[in-house]
Amino acid sequence: MALFYFRKSRLFLPRVIGSFLLVLAMVMFVVTAGDMFDSWDAMSKYPDCLARIGSETDNVAMMKYLDCKDSLYNITGMQLRPDQQKITSRQFAIALLRPIGGLLAWAIVFLLGLFFYHTKIVRPEPTPLERPVQKKRKRK
Repeated sequence: MALFYFRKSRLFLPRVIGSFLLVLAMVMFVVTAGDMFDSWDAMSKYPDCLARIGSETDNVAMMKYLDCKDSLYNITGMQLRPDQQKITSRQFAIALLRPIGGLLAWAIVFLLGLFFYHTKIVRPEPTPLERPVQKKRKRK
């Protein structure tokens, strides 16, 4: 039994750990979902970024192209080859697997927190031999 005292109240340690895990999992689930939507948005807007450059070959166009590639790399971590103009479906899926895996991992932490939070103290019933003998009160 893991009861601890904080001031005058008793704390059940698994319940405290479970509540912290629940809050942490909810916050990190939202953060990871934001990363997933940012990755999706960056990959879906990459062709539009390249289309705005057009077929120009001057230094300004090259800087715009490098800016598009750098923003894609910074958001998703996906590095494209210099001759690659489009994102392949395999690259698209792999870039989304990391945030989706993070979502699933934080969902598991949330369930673990629920298990800890809903634990109860189980005290076995004493056997007849272990029960303390109660003294009889004398009537006055």
